[in-house]
Amino acid sequence: MKASKFLKLKARFAQASEVIIEAAKELSVVVEKTVKEVVEAEKAVEKLVEEVKETVEEAKPIVEEIVEEVKQTKKKVVKDA
Repeated sequence: MKASKFLKLKARFAQASEVIIEAAKELSVVVEKTVKEVVEAEKAVEKLVEEVKETVEEAKPIVEEIVEEVKQTKKKVVKDA
C-alpha cells in the first residue's frame, strides 16, 4: 500500500471517528433529557394516582349512602306491591 493512500485512509478514519464521537455525545444528551422527562412524568402520575385515591375515598361514603337508600326504596316498593 502506498504511503499516500495509507495517509488518506488514516485521515478518513479520523474523520469518521470524530463523527461517531460527536453523535455519541449528542445521543447522550438526548438520553439524559429523556430520562429527566420520564422521571417528571412518573412524579406527575404518582400525584394523579394519589388524587384519584382521595377522590374515591371521598365518594365511597356517598355511594354507600345511595345504595342504602335504593335498598330501602326497593323494600318499600316490594312491600307496597
